[in-house]
Amino acid sequence: MKKILTLSMCVLAAASVAVAEETEAQHEMNAYIQDGITKFSTPDGKYSFRVGARADIDGAIYFDDHTDRGNGATLSAARIRLFSKLGDHFDFKFDVDFMAKGNMLKDVFVRWHSNKNGFLRLGNFAEPFSAENIQSTMDYPFIAKSATVQAFGTGRALGLSYRYYHPYVWVEGGAFSQKLSNEYHGGDMGYSLSARLLGRYTSEDFNIHAGGSVNFRVPNANGIKNGSDKYNRSLILSSNLESNIDNTPFLQANLNNVKSTFKYGLELMANYRNVYVKGEYIHTHVNRERDWDYDFNNSLGTFMGSMFPTIDRYKAMMGEDTPANFQGFSVEAGVIAIGGDYSYNRVDALMRRPGGKTLEFVARFNYTSLNDVIPGSIYSVGMKGDGFYTSPLHQSFGITNGSIGGGAVHSYTFGVNYYITKSLIARVDYSYSRFNNQYSLAYKMDRNLHSLMARVAYEF
Repeated sequence: MKKILTLSMCVLAAASVAVAEETEAQHEMNAYIQDGITKFSTPDGKYSFRVGARADIDGAIYFDDHTDRGNGATLSAARIRLFSKLGDHFDFKFDVDFMAKGNMLKDVFVRWHSNKNGFLRLGNFAEPFSAENIQSTMDYPFIAKSATVQAFGTGRALGLSYRYYHPYVWVEGGAFSQKLSNEYHGGDMGYSLSARLLGRYTSEDFNIHAGGSVNFRVPNANGIKNGSDKYNRSLILSSNLESNIDNTPFLQANLNNVKSTFKYGLELMANYRNVYVKGEYIHTHVNRERDWDYDFNNSLGTFMGSMFPTIDRYKAMMGEDTPANFQGFSVEAGVIAIGGDYSYNRVDALMRRPGGKTLEFVARFNYTSLNDVIPGSIYSVGMKGDGFYTSPLHQSFGITNGSIGGGAVHSYTFGVNYYITKSLIARVDYSYSRFNNQYSLAYKMDRNLHSLMARVAYEF
């Protein structure tokens, strides 16, 4: 991966292909720079930069069922950003968030505009997967992302991608390495391949696109164990039920011995003047693999080893490495009651943020499941905790199977957004979550959860 990224930098540096006219992506960047309060430009306009900032102030009141959530307010984002045009073919973005826990870097990338409908991008940015996943929280019409995207979204990673945005076709694909937001514990870093492909029709009044995304990832290793970093990779899928203040992980699936993950998503989005609708589905497939040789050799000389003295009998008792599957989908809609119409961003294949003096009403339904229970499994709570067992014999030995009980939720969210200016936004959301996590000792008593959330967001 490092060799690929290094080679890509050399290609970018040596590129001399001329673009006859300003591309649509360059036009958007230049307009944003020129609209800034603090900006600089050379007399010929070939080099320019803008320094900007963004802040999100959030508050929430929760109406709980069994588990107590914490009401309150916080400054959830405080960003400093730099946008720069570098000659005829390159531009650059640098974005840091001082409120982010752990890694402060957000978008940090350089783009090379190879032709009027495409660019190559290198740096840290959102992997091309799912419209909701890649949309900025400043532009997304709800305060919190859906539970599906919270659990299955790819987020940002260090990588290289190419995007082609034709009036009728939109495609972006790339290769990615480390997620800078994840702590690295040694061994091989993870990597992924990600792509989003859409067919579309765009016009002034009506826009529609349909397509999907795929993502393949090998997670980071957790150091070296038993002479290898191959079998100790883990994955946590979780959601706080679309909350902006309290981060209680009501939905959570912990997976060990993860070999790789494969995700695919489907999406449909359309708008007619002041009305828009969008639907997304995401499926996640997790492959798991244990270090059978080490586990079997470690059992020799024990009671288990005497009962199952060959590796085949040992495997038969322990159970095969089964994959885990999870899924979720969202349907959302919005209407502009006061103000203009929605507009479609052809470069990003997303709906644009409405302009100033605009009143918007939005609604969203989401279903997310982190349950994958092997048929016939016995769920039991014992002295060592809870778990799923294939049979009473397995239960007596404390040998759990590969079932996952991370919970499921149906969420209904209704929001009101007022765009005071294009850069100053007030949002209020009400969310009802019908929740079921019968396999969680901590949250099995929770069923109906209500949230009232507010946000004031500003950028310049």
